[in-house]
Amino acid sequence: MTELGYHAAAMAARRLPPWLSDPITACIADLYVATHPSRARDVSRRLKHVWEETRSPGCPPSARETYRAFAGAVRDFLASSGATGAPRPRVRLEGDGARHLEAARASGVSTIVVSGHFGPWEVALQWLAREVGPVDALAAPHRWSAVERFFRAHREAHGVRTLNGGRPLAEAIEHLRTGGWVAVLADRTRRARGTALRPNDGALIVIDPTPLLLARRTRAQVLAGVAWREADGGVAVRFHAPFLVTPDRGGLDPGQAERTLQRFFDAHVRAHPTQWFDWNR
Repeated sequence: MTELGYHAAAMAARRLPPWLSDPITACIADLYVATHPSRARDVSRRLKHVWEETRSPGCPPSARETYRAFAGAVRDFLASSGATGAPRPRVRLEGDGARHLEAARASGVSTIVVSGHFGPWEVALQWLAREVGPVDALAAPHRWSAVERFFRAHREAHGVRTLNGGRPLAEAIEHLRTGGWVAVLADRTRRARGTALRPNDGALIVIDPTPLLLARRTRAQVLAGVAWREADGGVAVRFHAPFLVTPDRGGLDPGQAERTLQRFFDAHVRAHPTQWFDWNR
């Protein structure tokens, strides 16, 4: 889809009511599943593995559910573009999420928000920027520069600056050293050169060490968060208690920090398997 196509889709997403846009996004997702059977089988195998591991009742979820959830997340992201009066999904904090977010904010320490490709992560990030102020996001650029411009402009309109230019890590370090907030997705399954990575024994997600290395270098705190879309269309967000990757200051060592993220993210995927958007084969 070109930049013009995204603008047209965003206009439609803003103007169509949910009772009409929901079935349209579902049809688009179903069409993709029907025309990409090998990719759908990969997703179904992953879902079956999670289902068997958790010993859930009934039948394993299907790839169609994951692609429908992804289409809904994209629709919500597009619907919030443009005018400030655009509809916003209701966001609520689960469990101790409000307490953990407030602890991170009250500390005054620079913060790395670590998440993954979980549910409506883009909409959740926009919400976070409204709560804590401007957020920088380390994000891989889209392969088409025109589409990348659309995404960057859309994020910036909601207080999220995309870092993926010539020196993204250097910019992130600079922002963190001035007390800022930086968001990073940590569910990676391949290195930059394509070398396969594997999670720890029994784990589901491979943790990219980049955010933990950033936290250690800048002495920033790590605030892990996950998001998922609920049946009523609202967005739920859960945060883990913030921690430091500085053993000398009472924080976690890198191995403990990685295992903490692993357990937190794996528990989320087991609870919401169809809302983890991992397309690696």
